[in-house]
Amino acid sequence: MSDSKTVLTTCTRDCPDTCGVSARVVGGRLVALNGVRGHEITRGFLCRKAVDYMRRVYSGERLLKPVRKVDGQWREMSWDEAFTLVAAVIKNTIDKYGCLAILHYQSAGSTGALKMLNKRFFNLLGGVTEAAGSLCGGAAIAGQTLDFGKRESHDPNDLLNSRLILLWGRNPADTNPHLIPILKSAKSQGAKVILIDPLVTDTKRFCDMQVRPRPGMDGYLALAIAKAIIQSGNADEGFLQEHTDNTEAFLEMLKSRDMAELSAMSGVPVDEIEQLARLYAGHKPAAIVCGWGLQRYQWGAETFRLIDALGAVTGNLGVAGGGVSHGRDNDGLFNQAVKGKRFARHSRTIPKPLLAAALREAQDPPIKMAFINGANPLNQSPDAPAVAGAFKDLDYVVVVEQFMTDTAEAADIVLPATTFLEETDVVASFWHGFIGSVNPAIAPVGEAKSDFEIFQELANRLGVGREMAGSADEWLERILEPLKREGITPASLREGPQRIPNLPAVPYEGGVFPTESGRLNLITSFSRPRLGSDEYPLILLTPHSRRWVHSQVLPQDHDAPLEAKVNPETAGANGVEDGGAATVVSEAGSLAVVVRHDEGVPVGVVSIEQGRWMKYHQSVNRLTSPIMSFEGENACYYQTTVKLVR
Repeated sequence: MSDSKTVLTTCTRDCPDTCGVSARVVGGRLVALNGVRGHEITRGFLCRKAVDYMRRVYSGERLLKPVRKVDGQWREMSWDEAFTLVAAVIKNTIDKYGCLAILHYQSAGSTGALKMLNKRFFNLLGGVTEAAGSLCGGAAIAGQTLDFGKRESHDPNDLLNSRLILLWGRNPADTNPHLIPILKSAKSQGAKVILIDPLVTDTKRFCDMQVRPRPGMDGYLALAIAKAIIQSGNADEGFLQEHTDNTEAFLEMLKSRDMAELSAMSGVPVDEIEQLARLYAGHKPAAIVCGWGLQRYQWGAETFRLIDALGAVTGNLGVAGGGVSHGRDNDGLFNQAVKGKRFARHSRTIPKPLLAAALREAQDPPIKMAFINGANPLNQSPDAPAVAGAFKDLDYVVVVEQFMTDTAEAADIVLPATTFLEETDVVASFWHGFIGSVNPAIAPVGEAKSDFEIFQELANRLGVGREMAGSADEWLERILEPLKREGITPASLREGPQRIPNLPAVPYEGGVFPTESGRLNLITSFSRPRLGSDEYPLILLTPHSRRWVHSQVLPQDHDAPLEAKVNPETAGANGVEDGGAATVVSEAGSLAVVVRHDEGVPVGVVSIEQGRWMKYHQSVNRLTSPIMSFEGENACYYQTTVKLVR
């Protein structure tokens, strides 16, 4: 058919898989999304989130025109009116209060290299207040940077060289599905796969055994395994002597901890710890692949450092089939000068995990205006109702969005954004070593515009358009400049995803680390974490859904009641039957739920999927506490404790 085509593109959502997508278009309309055949990692299939993405593109609830709030009601307006209004508000705010009175909040709701130009726009204004820190992986990055000098991960296919794989707090069945075929292949070659996770998930089906530590106590388990390995004489003393710093202090810390105490604190029996130690030390090379829930505590960086140390104790670092992998940082791939930091006369940051307090406490100048893109802080922030309250005190809020989310509802003006299927960009995975082109499969639905178009036009209206001028491809040429000599260009990427050149499949090879000494910095002290209280005795876990990414939930998908999964013993102690209504209460707030009995949830734990919306009274962040990690400015969602009220 002459009006049909297939477009190769790449998913830009906040997911490690960064799938290659084949979009089938007939008559200018999407009819199917499939995986790109031949992609070494995503292997021609898509997760449920991607397969369902056409529902998002063509949803009747999608925003198709700019809207402005007038007397509490939304009124459509033209783009010319919207640009004129937003530019005027920005100019007036700067003239009256200075550029730091503007908050720019950008997150990973839509990733891609061109998003760097959003930062450039605000730097061209003189520099604004930026929301910094992390709602995701900041503590893990901080911990591994302290240890290794830079956070790096093994190529996913290097797991095929492993004799043992520890999945530590990672749930690929729901959030990293393209890891599963690799695990299956490794198992077919004789590797053992062990899952360490308090929750029983579908990932267990692909594993040989599961160990279930108490939530937040993984550091104690790592210490216990290391202690058992050393006591049994199975440590790699040569690696410790030649490739680590602070070795004696680390070993003294281990000696000071009694195995019975470590077992009690971790919730894992001593015999299970000793079995894990034998398996991990006795099946080299052995890999550890960590997830994100591990570091959603104040001590999250320390937890990662203790797991890193476990890799050092066994000499499983810098070798094929080994490593302690979590993710990788891609800043070095792209030309960072594009962000235009040289234009910023001022700079200030406020921490995302403490957003409500930070907005209210900011002075000289106070925050008067917020500009939000690629983010939904009134849903995803800890203690989201407090954040909503703080936003009410702002003079003006601009949101770039696809739907009328919780954050969009709090705005004065909402600008309709394109999806990745309507945009040009490039994106690199923070898991695997491929970079892919983002190509528009269809014209923008309605009047939606990309961030790139929006910020270019605002720049024109504010007198800095010359520094934002150029086509998307011209900017991508500049952004990809560090990779150009390796043959990676916008044109080459349109032919299909490419492996990032010179990216080692095995980081820190030979035990050489990018630290000052070239050696790994072992952790020497560890906090004594505590969870729970007499008033709020239950631990709240907020796992991610296999159906959506973060809060990218369609409005109609809120029709089903919000479920809280609890162990039957916990439910019985609180007098709640399976399917019964209850209220989960925390220090921050409360949430009505339907209770589901689930043996896969530990006793003393309440598990509620995160992502649903405040406006439908289903956001778990009505409950979470605004706590920030000791390192990495990370949100500590899992430190929230609750009670169950019938």
